[in-house]
Amino acid sequence: MKWKIIFLVALVVGALGGAWLKNLPGFVIVAYEKTSYEMRLWVAIAIILVVWSLFILLGTLIRSFLSSTGRMKGWQGGRQWKKARQQTIQGILAYSEGRWQQSERIMIAAAKQSDTKLINYLMAAQAAQRQKSEGQSSIERRDAYLKAAHKLEPSAGVAIGITQAQLQLDNYQNEQALATLNDLKGKSPNHPFVIKLICIAHERLNDWNSIVALLPIIKKLKVLSEEKLNAIENKSVHNLLSIIAENNELEKLKDVWQKLASPLRKKEPNQIFYIDLLIKFEQMDEAERLLKPYFKKNSDNIETIIELFGKIKSRNANQQFNFLESWYTQSKHASDSIYFTLGKIAFNAELWGKAKFYLERSLQTNPSAETYLIMANTLRKLNDHELASECFKQGLEFVVKNKTKLA
Repeated sequence: MKWKIIFLVALVVGALGGAWLKNLPGFVIVAYEKTSYEMRLWVAIAIILVVWSLFILLGTLIRSFLSSTGRMKGWQGGRQWKKARQQTIQGILAYSEGRWQQSERIMIAAAKQSDTKLINYLMAAQAAQRQKSEGQSSIERRDAYLKAAHKLEPSAGVAIGITQAQLQLDNYQNEQALATLNDLKGKSPNHPFVIKLICIAHERLNDWNSIVALLPIIKKLKVLSEEKLNAIENKSVHNLLSIIAENNELEKLKDVWQKLASPLRKKEPNQIFYIDLLIKFEQMDEAERLLKPYFKKNSDNIETIIELFGKIKSRNANQQFNFLESWYTQSKHASDSIYFTLGKIAFNAELWGKAKFYLERSLQTNPSAETYLIMANTLRKLNDHELASECFKQGLEFVVKNKTKLA
């Protein structure tokens, strides 16, 4: 419609202007070197108008061509982008269905035209690692995809590094994972998930000392739930102390314990574990000093505390017995462990009557081979050899009976 109006206007202007131009007086002479041309003025003006119109038409045609080419490229680009997006979706679905090889192939093919190249490479890396049956080649492809992702999006280094560390941990490349994570920690020291993965890597490597050092930041950043935090605190401290104890390094054990953060040393499970190790090293005075305050508390671990107290060979067994019996009388704590422990300490204190009294009660409630043995020795001290022999016999029968049950 637009071109029709322009054509109509041109006809009207041409009709009106043509007659006016034709009646213009004068001539135009065009000279070039020795050649000259003479024409009427209206002819020269007409030629100029025609040439000018041709230039305008040529410009319009060029713009129209360039515009149509751009539209063609845009259409092709949009089509390719849609195809890449569809391929990416197919690759994700293939990964979800366990078709790792197909997922990897589709993701890499889609990355050429996709606007989510980073996601394509990360998914391809995960799919490659899943194909462990192929051997080292799949791990090499995984690393190549991660490298390509980092080159493509350097600003996403933390996300790419976390993915790499997780894949390394999944593949039990614990040392490599730790190196990756330590590098990330240098760049992002307070990243909760990085700290959590570092903790997992150290646990895999049995590096309990490093985990203990990480505990304050783990707690600060709330990386773990309270329950899991308590579990990893206890596990790391206990394993750290156990390794030192297994190497018979008493002084190192004491030094490491004193250097632990105060909240860790004050935790009851950790203290009880440390006291048990002191008893094994025959550090009885120190163990008794640390254990006695727990009898004044409403401890949830009172049975363990009583049992440990019975293992202590005090230099003053009478005082040890009086302390425990006084606590038992005041607290009315009646349990299987208290009877055995009181009987055992009374035996060590050479209080034969007390030992017999509490050991008899222990045998009534919770008989054991050790209780029978101590009871038999107590009866011997009381010169009741016949009853002592009978007690030995019952102890042997108890052991045989329990072994038969276990078999």
